Amino acid sequence: MSPRTRRMTAALLTMLTLIATVAVDARFRPAAALDNGLGRTPVMGWNSWNRYTCGIDEALIRRQADAMVSTGMRDLGYRYINLDDCWQTSRDSAGNIVADPARFPSGMKALGDYLHARGLKFGVYSDRGTHTCAGRPGSQGYEYQDARSYASWGVDLLKYDNCNATLDQQTQYETMRDALAASGRQILFSVCAWEFKPWAPKTGNQARTTGDIGDDYTVAAPGLQSVEQIIDRNNDYAMYAHPGYFNDPDMLQVGNYGTGATAGNGMTDTEYQTHFSMWALMSAPLIAGNDLTAMNDATRRILTNPEVIAVDQDPLGSQGRRVRDLGDREVWSKKVQGSGVRVVALWNRGGSAASIRVDWRDLGLGTGAATVRDLHARADRGSFTGGYSTTVPAHGVALLRVAGTETPDAVRIAKTDPRAITDLQIRTEFLINDEWHDDTEAVGAFDRTVTMTLDGNGATWNGSRWVGDLLRTSGSTAGSPVITVNRTDPRAIYGIRVNATFTIDGQPHHDFEDLNLLSGTVNLQLDANGGTWNGTQWVGDFLRAG
Repeated sequence: MSPRTRRMTAALLTMLTLIATVAVDARFRPAAALDNGLGRTPVMGWNSWNRYTCGIDEALIRRQADAMVSTGMRDLGYRYINLDDCWQTSRDSAGNIVADPARFPSGMKALGDYLHARGLKFGVYSDRGTHTCAGRPGSQGYEYQDARSYASWGVDLLKYDNCNATLDQQTQYETMRDALAASGRQILFSVCAWEFKPWAPKTGNQARTTGDIGDDYTVAAPGLQSVEQIIDRNNDYAMYAHPGYFNDPDMLQVGNYGTGATAGNGMTDTEYQTHFSMWALMSAPLIAGNDLTAMNDATRRILTNPEVIAVDQDPLGSQGRRVRDLGDREVWSKKVQGSGVRVVALWNRGGSAASIRVDWRDLGLGTGAATVRDLHARADRGSFTGGYSTTVPAHGVALLRVAGTETPDAVRIAKTDPRAITDLQIRTEFLINDEWHDDTEAVGAFDRTVTMTLDGNGATWNGSRWVGDLLRTSGSTAGSPVITVNRTDPRAIYGIRVNATFTIDGQPHHDFEDLNLLSGTVNLQLDANGGTWNGTQWVGDFLRAG
């Protein structure tokens, strides 16, 4: 898939998601974001499915738990031991869910006690339907009863799947959320609806944005998705991630080498390192899915690199995203805690080694000197002015920590099209506290320097989002055609979409850019060359990083 095709596909998916968001939100004002005190950083742990599918029993689970401790993974943050499908077998005469007595003869409470005694947490699986995906009893109609059972066993996490359901999806997930809240125990809620849902950040602590992952880098088996496909899809929803809610691009395949129970050809160690590094950059749950008792040195190094883990666990909770697309070479950036600090992934999607450069201005930083640390090598590379280049192997990624000079929180749009641009309108849609805000400011002719401010205070709820005088012109002078939108709202803006609608030679044009955490100056260019007529206006890659 070409970079333009990838971008247009992602834009369409995001647009459809936003349409769905409005359709859902228009029925009622959204509840406050889920705030159960859990999931302030992404979950780390292990899950049984990728390696063993239904072939689990309590002896295997205890061996994996012991290995998590002996390998040092627990002390690096891997705490959750999660049983996926097939641990349950039936319900008793009172309707209580029953663990398979042949595979779990000691019972679930004893297994939970075993994990807790080792400083670990206990995760289980269920499904919103009448039966799980593997045909075991689901939780439909038993949500509160099951939640009480989980609490009595000491369960710390519930993964809730999406098979064999006959009722409204959103309502069923919200019912289980409320059942967990009423169970008397704090249980982290992992929504597994197989794609992003606009209600998910208000319902779960984490939620799947993709289908099931295969042990494949580029092309996966039917019914599964490859690492590349998942990264592209998960990037569409970067703006929704924040402490308390994280996007889940599915569990890790690192170290399975095509031998796990889930179909796949396996990956090279370089590809596994890219897989793990991009999950960390995207603030994804780091849920290992390999046999922890038989890791080779390469797998152990990837899964236990403390500097990469720290990227995932950064308390700011921002999801990294693509900021520069150069064909098979891509630049991704994540804002982390600390003034002027970014983590950068230089990703080589091509089949041969390539040099990739990151410019500091693409990260929202000043163009002066910045220090660079290589997180894979765990070595400082020095101080560099303006940017940094390095050679990246095929299918590999260079993961860097860059510390430079923070610039003002702003979006800067420079006109690079030599033709006259008229009827320009700038629209901002942005997320504060999981609720959308929306305003438009008319510019007219794009022939001068315009300064705007962005502030979501004093807005009015219109049934789907907050609207009002949120984006407003604060200055306009003769000079270079540049629009600068300064953030004056003191609250964190975790997601923002900037739309530009304008006219050239009497014909309307439109494009937008999705950004995540607004921190530092985002530099965009407005150029209407190319594009596609959609019957109403020209659309295309007119507004882009530059």
